[in-house]
Amino acid sequence: MSRIVIVGTGTGVGKTHAGVALVSALGSAGASVAGLKPIESGVPSEPSEAATDAAALAAVSTFHVKHPPPYALPDPVSPHLAARRVGTRIDLERVAAWADACAEAEVLLLETAGALLSPLGPGVFNLDLARVLRPDHLLLVAPDRLGVLHDVAVTLHALRTLAADLPAPVLLLQPPAVADASTGTNAEELVGLGIVSKVWGFPRATPTAPEVRTAARSLLEALGF
Repeated sequence: MSRIVIVGTGTGVGKTHAGVALVSALGSAGASVAGLKPIESGVPSEPSEAATDAAALAAVSTFHVKHPPPYALPDPVSPHLAARRVGTRIDLERVAAWADACAEAEVLLLETAGALLSPLGPGVFNLDLARVLRPDHLLLVAPDRLGVLHDVAVTLHALRTLAADLPAPVLLLQPPAVADASTGTNAEELVGLGIVSKVWGFPRATPTAPEVRTAARSLLEALGF
């Protein structure tokens, strides 16, 4: 069983788009794969497939888990605050145990909520969650827009200094919802400035579109799938 953990440089950077594309590509290749989001805020009381990231990942999975995500929190705020508002706290060991219970799948893809250093509680961050999930591959998602050079550099610095035990991250630059003057130049700049050695990207289309699926397969092949 292999695990892919997706982290991001911020909120709304395209982690779910990437996750759905990768899970769909794995499933179409015949893999038993589960796309999971164990912690999510802004979850309506009656979520639909279009309403939550967890449901979007589940919709393209070929292995379906028996138990709901540990933390589906109603308020659309930081997960630590959403948890506090319902009188609970996020327990990383509970999340890890839930992920372990899904180990019958050949591949687990787990998406975090927010950025790498988004808090999950006092002194607890998504970086800590990534560590307890024990990934074989770590995917860092960032948006192809102004500010991404800084955001990627800072996120990679945090990983190198605080989580050297995690796999080296693979950077995926996602097209932004609204392009700016830097869009289309950032991949070359990230490599040219020595911030990363390679940048992967998906076209701006639905996650299951043929061109996105082709890009996802290419990335998965590079990861050894």
